[in-house]
Amino acid sequence: MKLGAYLKNKREQSGITLKEMQEKSGIRKEIIRLIESDDLDALPEPAHAPFLLQQYTRAVGLDSNAIMERYADGLPDDNLNERKRHQSQNEDYQYFKKVLISFLVLVGVLFVGWMVLLQVGAQTDLFEKEPIYSVEEDLIVQPDESETASSEPAEQTVEAPTEEPTEAPATDYSYSGSEGSTFYYDLHVVEPLVISLAGEDTSWVTLTDDAGNTYAYENLTEGEFEISPEASIVYLTLGDSTGFNVRIDGEPLENPEAGSAVTVYYEFNLVKEE
Repeated sequence: MKLGAYLKNKREQSGITLKEMQEKSGIRKEIIRLIESDDLDALPEPAHAPFLLQQYTRAVGLDSNAIMERYADGLPDDNLNERKRHQSQNEDYQYFKKVLISFLVLVGVLFVGWMVLLQVGAQTDLFEKEPIYSVEEDLIVQPDESETASSEPAEQTVEAPTEEPTEAPATDYSYSGSEGSTFYYDLHVVEPLVISLAGEDTSWVTLTDDAGNTYAYENLTEGEFEISPEASIVYLTLGDSTGFNVRIDGEPLENPEAGSAVTVYYEFNLVKEE
């Protein structure tokens, strides 16, 4: 039996639905389907397949190390992914090289044209300026300063009233409970919603929403993400939460029941404010 079919069979035997699996593992439904169909090369980052399998097996109570050893041949080829990455970088370099050469050729043509224009202008007096009117100096009468001062009223400067800057309302949140290592919050959102992450060490982070957007799917130490207005629920997974801080619109997220849990899952229910 292949790896995907084996994992799907174990999940169904445990009575875990796709929605429950998403909440337990922090993996989106479409990624779970790719794993269970043995289509690991179609993952957004095939190199992250071992971590995803570890999250999946932990959610259904399996030994992840044993599974990895048993199905090692079915995991994505890192060398193939590396070759694809190098090929893509080489194509980008070739494209940049062509654009740069075209730009330099254009600059050279413009420079030659400008030099020819200067040479022609120097020989034909093309750039000589002539006055439009010829005015005799003795015809120019300077106005009397006293008359000017009496005839022109003094201008009064009116200062515009200054407006005091108003602070934009921030998102308010409330803790609504937990289930295992999953913590639930209600966020009263004033658009745009910004979620910031900062950690002492690198941690695996996934940040997605129910509208199909993926904001983070990688190892990182910090990041700032603006959430789509179409989202109603936001899912956040921290692989190593012990040294990580989460901020909602700049305000620290308080977690009263985090304890010593290493991997934690957050589910934010977004209540849109008009």
